[in-house]
Amino acid sequence: MLRRLRTAALLLAVLVLPGDASSAPTGVLAPAGEALERARQVAAAWPGSAAERIWRTGYQPWMSREEWLPGDFSRNDGAFAAFLGGRMDLPAELPAAGTGTASFPDGTALTLPLTDPRTANRWLGRRSDPCTREPCDTRLTVTAVRPATRPQRTSRGTATVPVWEFVFAGLGEPYAVAAAESQEPPGPSSLEDDALPEGVTDVRYLRPDHGARWLEATLYPRDCADALPGAVYETADVLVLVGRTTGRPADCGPYGGSREARFRFARPLGDRVVLNLAGRPVSFPAG
Repeated sequence: MLRRLRTAALLLAVLVLPGDASSAPTGVLAPAGEALERARQVAAAWPGSAAERIWRTGYQPWMSREEWLPGDFSRNDGAFAAFLGGRMDLPAELPAAGTGTASFPDGTALTLPLTDPRTANRWLGRRSDPCTREPCDTRLTVTAVRPATRPQRTSRGTATVPVWEFVFAGLGEPYAVAAAESQEPPGPSSLEDDALPEGVTDVRYLRPDHGARWLEATLYPRDCADALPGAVYETADVLVLVGRTTGRPADCGPYGGSREARFRFARPLGDRVVLNLAGRPVSFPAG
């Protein structure tokens, strides 16, 4: 009798151990139908792919051509208008492109080819007259273009990356733009809406703060439909997020058809990569 009681107590202890499936959060949704099949394909294609290799060991920033605007622009409408209009006078000579070094938190570094400063600065000559943003009587004189570095969030944490700094006459801070292109393989960042099943939409952006077993993301549903709680396909390596919508057209409002949705999953995220239905990462590790 005593032995049976001890066995029953041991079995009960095992059943309530932390991390058991019974402790999984409520609201975890799995995709179904065509969305499930697509999520399975995405998850199976990631391990060992060129995209994963670059994600783990290459240079893949959050924004491939990230910019750092001078604080002076917030206090000088004329200078900002000239910048947006591409009304900038450059020095006669600009630095050669060459190469630069990106340094990562794990102590490794990559030598990257740089884009020349004129090409990197997408605002140069962007608009032609007539002026589309007032005031229109200001031009910016670039007194120097110099190589420098800035911290940038990448798939491997916050790296120190090469940038071009454009120094403006009369302004206290330079404009900086990332000088190296992302090594991410070319391809669409999301699927076309008409390639997805009814009521399913792609995930474009993740909010930076999240919980241990949930993420919040921005969706752009067709016809501005309202978002439902998202579905997640989980493996040991990845989470594939599937946006769900009501399918009913709604008012887009002044800021377009973006919607926020929460995605819950059964196990903590850990170092797993978050992918959308196009097979592209939509999340980056902190730091």
